[in-house]
Amino acid sequence: MFTVTMKSNRSTNEKDRLSRAIHAASIAAGYPEDDLFQRFLSLGPSDFRVDLYYPALPKPRTDQMLMIEVLVSSGTDTNRKKGLVAALVEKLGEAGIDPNDIMVFFLETDRASGSFGGGQFAPPVAFA
Repeated sequence: MFTVTMKSNRSTNEKDRLSRAIHAASIAAGYPEDDLFQRFLSLGPSDFRVDLYYPALPKPRTDQMLMIEVLVSSGTDTNRKKGLVAALVEKLGEAGIDPNDIMVFFLETDRASGSFGGGQFAPPVAFA
């Protein structure tokens, strides 16, 4: 599940473009095509504050910055996470986002800690 936090200056078409790029990155990283769970949080300037250079970026972040939180299963391999970050940078870059404006954070949860619907718990993820 992806949560994308950004400034509120994005149109629906831009969010659709970002959504397609994020989903393409997820598939490229080996996640199933039907694994599509995204939410977009658009915040006003006073509600979204970040250091423009942390941690020693070569140039400042812009108003197009995306803070992406990815909820993955506990124990997800570090190489899988790195592969997803690389795919996100590539696919979002193709959608016009500067890599300097992409922050990605992983949150882990046990798949038995939630239900995707109908009170049923999700089966293990089968990677391509």
